[in-house]
Amino acid sequence: MREGLADIGFIEGDIDDAALSARRIDGDALVVVIGPRHPFAKHRKLPADWLTQTPWILREPGSGTRDMFERALKKRGLRLSDLAVQLELASNEAIRTAVESGLCATALSDLVVEKSLKANTLVQIDTELAKRSFYVLRHKERHISKAETALLAVATAAKPG
Repeated sequence: MREGLADIGFIEGDIDDAALSARRIDGDALVVVIGPRHPFAKHRKLPADWLTQTPWILREPGSGTRDMFERALKKRGLRLSDLAVQLELASNEAIRTAVESGLCATALSDLVVEKSLKANTLVQIDTELAKRSFYVLRHKERHISKAETALLAVATAAKPG
């Protein structure tokens, strides 16, 4: 964006660049989901130590989702090493599919699992772990095109309820 190769960018974290402007837009929430065959799927109340009592499939180290999950664990007094991580994958869809058909838990964006929750192929347990905002980046000195305006209208539209 700084060099003019892109008109607009979307990020999930902060940026410190005087040439760029950042505008906050709606983001997502990190939620824990399990498959319908998981032993916790039918529980009305989870055991206090449920996070450490289930196997996990997680995003790879360095992903924003993984970092967000590790921060949420820390707020609960846990470290990733306290969990039984069975598999790490670089694809949200691969994780979602694996959890739908197995006995593991995962933490993913509510946007990624929304359709699976509605189809009852995933079950959300506990409350959301954390919320994340996204930011639209632009170069401060560049003209806003019609295409950019249209994209921003879609990106900032209210989520369907």
